[in-house]
Amino acid sequence: MKFVELRLLCLLISLCTARYAHGQAQQTQAGPSQAEAKGFVTEYVAAFDAKDAARLQALYDSKSQACVASEDKDFYEFSLAIMWRDPIPAKYTFAVSPVNEINLKAIETFGRFPRKPERELHIDYQQGEDSGTTVVYLVRENGRWRADQPCPTEETVKKFREDAPARKEREARYESLASGIQEPLRSQLVKMLREHKTGEAIELYKKASGQDGQTSMLVIDQLKLDSLK
Repeated sequence: MKFVELRLLCLLISLCTARYAHGQAQQTQAGPSQAEAKGFVTEYVAAFDAKDAARLQALYDSKSQACVASEDKDFYEFSLAIMWRDPIPAKYTFAVSPVNEINLKAIETFGRFPRKPERELHIDYQQGEDSGTTVVYLVRENGRWRADQPCPTEETVKKFREDAPARKEREARYESLASGIQEPLRSQLVKMLREHKTGEAIELYKKASGQDGQTSMLVIDQLKLDSLK
């Protein structure tokens, strides 16, 4: 999995790097062809890896674009900044599947899809011991498949903004801990990260520092940002 900060808010954007549970759903309308799916994925990954918000959002359906352009824009910008920490590597696979209704209901506790998703697209990759999955919900609009983005609820946005001061304090703490890692541990951790052994790096830092698992994960995530630019 990708070792980024575990915020449930990230479920509200298209690039949610989490392993989804299997479920069943009834789909009657045909999904995208292999060629359509490949074309969409190619554009999507290119826009994501370029950190090009405008290009990425051009792949959204019109109602999702309206959500992004709303007064909640700060929420989307923050979420994208988190997800952009880990680019999708060139060697990935993808598959289109029926919508998992269980996961859909979980997401809808934080946001509402402007249109009911018709399919979900999984983009998977493996780098060394690190693996990742990006799930994009799809709808068909004007003859083309588009990304279907959930719009955050008022309560979600309210909590996001109220948490801003505490969030800054947490981020400052993780940055301080990451910058304070001394040699030879620092070089050992950076080497593991370059070899895509994030899990091993987290465990080594946890053992050496005495920090809990979540703190260790977030400190290593910050170290990755600092050292692998």
